[in-house]
Amino acid sequence: MKKIIIIGMTLFMMSACVKHPDIYMLMSDEDAAAIPYEQGQTVKFLDQNGDTVTYQVERDETYPYNYEQYINAIHGGDVMHPAHHSVECYARTVNLRDQSYANQLSFTVKPGKEFSFSFLSSEGELNLDMYLPSNDTCTINGINYEQVHHEILYSQHTGELLYDWYYNEEFGLLYFQKGDFSLTRIP
Repeated sequence: MKKIIIIGMTLFMMSACVKHPDIYMLMSDEDAAAIPYEQGQTVKFLDQNGDTVTYQVERDETYPYNYEQYINAIHGGDVMHPAHHSVECYARTVNLRDQSYANQLSFTVKPGKEFSFSFLSSEGELNLDMYLPSNDTCTINGINYEQVHHEILYSQHTGELLYDWYYNEEFGLLYFQKGDFSLTRIP
């Protein structure tokens, strides 16, 4: 009787250790197109001083997504090696770097247009999440844009602007400000 109980418990424990297959939700073309940038493309912005800053797309990859791979993609790591955590879906990450390599813009979209924007600089990192689309209209640098996604945040304690950014699926980042640093898209 003891042998049957031991064998039964052993089989139960072994079945609990079986790895379940990862679930992959495929990304639609519409979701992937929420980031309008492509490998090698250059995008120009005016900075806070009125100087033209050129960013170039240095990475454009679609890959099975999980949080560890997202962090690797932002920081320029290899997203093709699977991490140890479960994969939820596919994602597309596009990184743009300025010519001085001081700042990087990173955009990630997952199915359902779940969207992440990250700004990396020598002063730190800012990660923001939102869902696209939006029906807001705005004027930036004298140009009217429709379906603009906008997010702004002020410090609760000091009232200081923490960040402000505008994004459009057709043109990408329209405006971004963090502290004294800002970028305004040049058409």
